[in-house]
Amino acid sequence: MNVNIKIYPAKNGDCFLISFGKTDEEKEYLLIDCGYVDTFQKYLKNDLIKIGNGGGILEKLILTHIDADHIQGAIRFLKDNNAERFITIKEVWHNTYRHLSEQKEGEIDTKQERILQQIIRRGYPQNESKQGEQGISAEQGTTVGALLLQGKYSWNSDFNNQAVCIEKSRVALSLDASIYLLSPDKQKLEKLKNLWSDELKRYDANFNSGNSELYDDAFEMLLSWEKEKVKVAPKQISAKAETLEELLKTPFDEDNTATNGSSIAFVLQVQNKKMLFLADAHPGLIVQSLKTYQNEGTIIFDLIKVAHHGSFGNISRDLLNKIDSERYLISTNGQRNNHPDKETIAHIITRKADFHRKLYFNYITVNSKYFDRKDWLEEYNYSIHYLDQQPYTLIL
Repeated sequence: MNVNIKIYPAKNGDCFLISFGKTDEEKEYLLIDCGYVDTFQKYLKNDLIKIGNGGGILEKLILTHIDADHIQGAIRFLKDNNAERFITIKEVWHNTYRHLSEQKEGEIDTKQERILQQIIRRGYPQNESKQGEQGISAEQGTTVGALLLQGKYSWNSDFNNQAVCIEKSRVALSLDASIYLLSPDKQKLEKLKNLWSDELKRYDANFNSGNSELYDDAFEMLLSWEKEKVKVAPKQISAKAETLEELLKTPFDEDNTATNGSSIAFVLQVQNKKMLFLADAHPGLIVQSLKTYQNEGTIIFDLIKVAHHGSFGNISRDLLNKIDSERYLISTNGQRNNHPDKETIAHIITRKADFHRKLYFNYITVNSKYFDRKDWLEEYNYSIHYLDQQPYTLIL
């Protein structure tokens, strides 16, 4: 059975449409993140309309974490689908305020409501918009959570309407396919909750009381800005390192952002094919979870979607000792934080293997071009493949 992975040009974001099935009538579809608004408008919407017109449905819409480059396209998708119903979404995975709070809804005082409304009106960061480029940012004041409630979608029902969490590690899709969760765990979700609570204290607002829908919306907006704070001053990891030896000696410094740590990362298994989707997850937790998935030896995947657009903070020697593949996918245009980091690529290509590695990039970047050297390609037995900034279907 073939597995088709459609990779969309999502700027510095992620958007993947996966399909598999013995026949067209039995084909199952999964959508992982939605990139920006123009990712949806230019490419994704037409594909989803075709699937819907053909009688297909989305088995899962998986929004890995709250970050503009993963969910802004989802806001436009849900808004349009609520109005037009061009495709049925069987289940949505998306963690927000209601999945972190154990408190029941209660009354909210006028002051608290005013503060939350102020946060919501602030909307998403607009940094991605460029002069003359339209449709990148989502509508301000609109959130995934509000649209899911409006559209009455099944939301985290695989987890009893609680947070998507590795406490339930395996979710069956069909007789031939399943998802094995690797992230987040309770500790990562608790860190996200504490970040939210601390941020609200600065506004003199409470965390555990009030209308959860209002809190869902404020939560989504506030955390998107928290991620922006981290991106304002990116680390210049590769500023001086130029040779492979220097790149390999760069000290590893694991990503510690709460939003990335809350990423939904997983193994998708379809018959005997295994694909690793790492979102922006933290490598320490991924290694722990993979040892539970398969304790002994290195796990060879049919595809690895590299975490956090190739950021060196989301890969580690322990992780690379545990995983390998003939196919690595890095999704980014390199315009934020200069991803992918050279260190990440250097560590991937220099490991010994009995097979030829293919590195797939949906955009040409400065750092991808850096490794497009004939001597290195031959010595380390890898090749670089560009997807021409167009949707590309990888068939496994």
